[in-house]
Amino acid sequence: MPKITPAHEAEVRTRIAAAALRVVARRGYRRATVQDVVHESGLSVGAIYTHFKGKDDLFLVTCDRLAEQGLADLAALLAGGRSTAHKLAIAVRFFVDTIDVHDGAPGQITLVQAWAEADQEPGVREMLVRRRERLVAASQMLIREGIARGEVPAWIDVEGVTRGFTALLDGLMLQRIEAGDGYRPDENERRARAMLELLLAASPERPELPTA
Repeated sequence: MPKITPAHEAEVRTRIAAAALRVVARRGYRRATVQDVVHESGLSVGAIYTHFKGKDDLFLVTCDRLAEQGLADLAALLAGGRSTAHKLAIAVRFFVDTIDVHDGAPGQITLVQAWAEADQEPGVREMLVRRRERLVAASQMLIREGIARGEVPAWIDVEGVTRGFTALLDGLMLQRIEAGDGYRPDENERRARAMLELLLAASPERPELPTA
């Protein structure tokens, strides 16, 4: 019997998670089943339960992985930012670009299904809170860096601004759903950039928000 390597285990787990995301995006959290993931992934029921305890564990871990991967990919892009304004523009572009699809898989739009279940599913609510806190922490780090560099006014309420702006971005995700086939990503990006320009206009240096 061939030896199962950690790399193989990780590959199978990733395959299952990707299949679960597609299932949730198509059927919704409540209607999705482990059997759906079996069909979508081409793996056996045993393979699914080897890596996940059950439906709740599978879908919650998958959504967590989606959030973690998004933050990791964004961090890599921000490393090339020339200024706070440039990094903010990169972050907005990344958010808009990954609403529908991210790295070939369903994007952040999948989380809308989770929001719909959060009131009835404590585990889902906790997962969404973890996502929110990670986003806010990353945003606060970026804004505080801007304050230290004199690119963002020091009197800014960092906690209020970052939580407000992350809420705005998620609101733009809902507008994407409302728009349906008429959705225009550039319009969502323009709206988010307009709010960032207000923030930067309060700085003594009034830095211009560049194109990401």
